[in-house]
Amino acid sequence: MRIAKIWILIITACCIQFAAQAQPKPGQQLPVAERVSRTLERLKPELYLNPQQVKDMTPVYRNFYTDMDKLRSNVQQPTAEERTQLIDKRDAKLKTILQATQFAKLKALEEDAQRKNVP
Repeated sequence: MRIAKIWILIITACCIQFAAQAQPKPGQQLPVAERVSRTLERLKPELYLNPQQVKDMTPVYRNFYTDMDKLRSNVQQPTAEERTQLIDKRDAKLKTILQATQFAKLKALEEDAQRKNVP
């Protein structure tokens, strides 16, 4: 009986260790493809995206995240102006893909997310 409890503790500890290692480390970004996928999966039901819109938005977000990673790869953090330029470039492309109501909802979702992240 005592040996069974020890084995259960060992297995539980291994599972916890594995789960902890599977999580991205603070400051470590997910791969671009995964971020694009997560973003679009989150936006699909919120914006009622059709399959063509998702297909058209994929390269827009891929380029956006890639460019943002390039900015972050420098020693210093990107400036607000640099981030704004990338966001404006992304938004200009998204405006051609999304309907006006969808784009307005997207901006509202981004604002809400930003407010929640700011302490």
